[in-house]
Amino acid sequence: MTILLREFKFLRQGMSVRGLVLGVSLTLAACGTTQNARERETTLRQQNQSEYRQLLEEAFQLSFTLDFDRLRRAYVASPEYNPYGGVKLKGLPEAYSAVEQAEFETCLSSVDQVLEHNYMSLEAHMIGVVCSGQAGDFDREDLHRYMVEGLMTSIENSGDGKSQASAFQTISTSELRGFVRLKGLQVLDQSIVYDKQGIYDKMQVRDPESGEEYPLFFNVSQQFASGGTATE
Repeated sequence: MTILLREFKFLRQGMSVRGLVLGVSLTLAACGTTQNARERETTLRQQNQSEYRQLLEEAFQLSFTLDFDRLRRAYVASPEYNPYGGVKLKGLPEAYSAVEQAEFETCLSSVDQVLEHNYMSLEAHMIGVVCSGQAGDFDREDLHRYMVEGLMTSIENSGDGKSQASAFQTISTSELRGFVRLKGLQVLDQSIVYDKQGIYDKMQVRDPESGEEYPLFFNVSQQFASGGTATE
């Protein structure tokens, strides 16, 4: 009986050791899996950042072959992506204020502040066109105009804005606001609507020239998915 108890105790100790080893192995495997997943995610984001930076270099050179759809997608996938606009973009309120007061050099300094951290800001480039032109810096005006035209064309080609199904695809608040301003439209009302395909910013707008009023739809799903809203 004593021998059986001793053997039983030995077996329990052996099982405990094996269980401990197994537990440690499983824990290490789980840690390894988590670490591998993190490494893959980091690698993917680095690749996306590299693609965005590569395409941005083409933009700096005013490339005639730059695909702005691809540039916008690469920006969203990069760590530099910023879904916000307005007060969330440091320097943008100051740029608006400076251009209204005809302080064009100050305006350009504020535009630089925005673009340093968010070169994809449609609003900043829009203001940059005005201020650089007024300041007589025509090379810089060409650079800003290039970005404005490329971004606007990309948005216009994404839909017609007449319904949720054909909504314009925007990737940031700055894009949405800049698009509406560049179209010369007055915003009368704004609301968020949903369906199974996404989240939309519905804007009731007026064309000042014709007096026509109509709704415009923008797909802002990407902004919401990244923590932004259409009004920030």
